[in-house]
Amino acid sequence: MLIQRTLPAVVVWLSCLGYLTVGHAQSTDELELLLLKEAPSEPREIRIGVKVHQIKFVNQKSENFGVVATLRMEWEDPALSFSAKDIGREFRVFGPEAFRKFTSENSLFYPGFVIQNQQASRFRHVARFIVFPNGQAYFLEKFSTVLQAPDFNFVQFPFDTQKFFVNVISTYPENYVKFVPLPSFSGYGEHLGEEEWSFTDSWTETTTHEGITGLQSSRFSLGFSASRQLDYYILRIFTPLGILVFVSWAAFFLEEYRRRIDIAGANLLIFVAFNFAISGDLPRLGYMTFLDFILVAMFIITGLIIVFNVVLRRLRIKDRDDLARRIDAYAIWGYPVAYIMVISWAVYDYLYVPSLV
Repeated sequence: MLIQRTLPAVVVWLSCLGYLTVGHAQSTDELELLLLKEAPSEPREIRIGVKVHQIKFVNQKSENFGVVATLRMEWEDPALSFSAKDIGREFRVFGPEAFRKFTSENSLFYPGFVIQNQQASRFRHVARFIVFPNGQAYFLEKFSTVLQAPDFNFVQFPFDTQKFFVNVISTYPENYVKFVPLPSFSGYGEHLGEEEWSFTDSWTETTTHEGITGLQSSRFSLGFSASRQLDYYILRIFTPLGILVFVSWAAFFLEEYRRRIDIAGANLLIFVAFNFAISGDLPRLGYMTFLDFILVAMFIITGLIIVFNVVLRRLRIKDRDDLARRIDAYAIWGYPVAYIMVISWAVYDYLYVPSLV
């Protein structure tokens, strides 16, 4: 029994120091056989949950986000039981270091864990272990940290829905510790403090992943999804772009082709400015987003309008004004049709088709 309690802790300690690696003389396979030999008949179940109180920021370029959250664990260990009369209290309270010392000195189980997608140091606001006479134990920790969000996908930007995760993995192999979700505890609060995003559903799941020992360990995940507040993009981006498109179309009713060229050239510069403004919010992606496609299409169409009006002006200079007028009559209605086709294709290819996958 003592070996079963202390061996996983020794393995975790050695792993943290870097002694147990694939290239070490004691391979991961040998380590797994050793742990399986001393493993208990059933893994210890730890009920676990995470409650997110605040989203401090969402950094799209770095693909991470900051959270303030509470982690809760519950488990039973008869070895922790005590007589309330002996200590004069109905429960015992430990800080993390005090409980670690207590379990180490008495060869008891300590619930080691790692927040797997943590990118910065975790600041503990408060952390306590609470133990009751029957061996029922609780761990509560309120913390702040920065978490990685590698699942961000900006193809549908700004109509995208992103997934956020808090992944907590045990430092023990899966045959020693098994996480069980606390669905009634897990989730997020009503006032997260993030104005750009609208958070919708949340869920919990437990899976197995490679832990710090190099072996499969139990992992608990709290996931939640969020979509953007679209008012900003409608008012600051799509409305101005729509006005620019309408102005460009209205310019077709001018008979002076030089004025048309000046207006189209100014619009071209505005589209370039929009592109730079939007690209500052996103990482350097290897694919086009929905908004990228719209801006590139507008840039191409506006460039073609400049070339088109230059051709019409050349025809007028060569006294072929009748031909220029006939071509122009078709272009006046071909321009809005071209935009309708481009936007329809973008909606289908970027917003509709990905939702079917």
